[in-house]
Amino acid sequence: MTAPYNNTGLIGGLIPSVKRKAFFSFHFDDIMRVNVVRNAWKGIRPDSTSMRSFYDSSLWESRKAEGEDAIKKLIRDGVNYTSAVCVLVGTETWLRRWVKYEIARGVIDGRGLLALHINNIRHHQTLGVHPLGINPFDGLGVGKVQESVFNTPRYYLFERTAVRNTAGGFDWSWPRYKDYTDPVKLPTWLSDPAPGYVTPLSTNVDVYDYTTQEGHKNLGAWIDRAAQRSGR
Repeated sequence: MTAPYNNTGLIGGLIPSVKRKAFFSFHFDDIMRVNVVRNAWKGIRPDSTSMRSFYDSSLWESRKAEGEDAIKKLIRDGVNYTSAVCVLVGTETWLRRWVKYEIARGVIDGRGLLALHINNIRHHQTLGVHPLGINPFDGLGVGKVQESVFNTPRYYLFERTAVRNTAGGFDWSWPRYKDYTDPVKLPTWLSDPAPGYVTPLSTNVDVYDYTTQEGHKNLGAWIDRAAQRSGR
């Protein structure tokens, strides 16, 4: 498990050398805080041009009635045009099915991944902050399947799930991720699990706090770092 957030030393308003396109993944109830991040992203200047472009979770909000396949296609198309998927983490983001799928697409399509806690951005009405959310990358991982040392290993996505035990409580298990069951490539930035084991994505994903780590200055550098770690 990772700490709530870490510091990779990218502070002081570093300006990325490449103008990236980002996909912002979030729980729609956090839209006010999300808009703060969106506006900061648009204004970061890697060169003489501002108004950076992005895709995000709002692209499918109006299409829910069309069903799961339509939502998955919209997410696939959105992630396909970006260098990194940045998850904007509020209190309940980790519970959202489609946030998990957007993370999964980042793994499947070889995009950079990072998490950004936004609960400390003060609400425009209550002027307060919300409790720190669980890191959504704790709930998804890559597992290695290899029948013997003579077989080529295959990697699949797994999701962390609570299962009731015989004592009446719950244990954590890692079943195969139900929304994508084909093999995936092991991300270049993720530790290789032993056969029969799963490496949670949170083991190696960079996690930041937008407020305490000056995201309005450093967001571009963080996204640039995530993209470079994935080879983009």
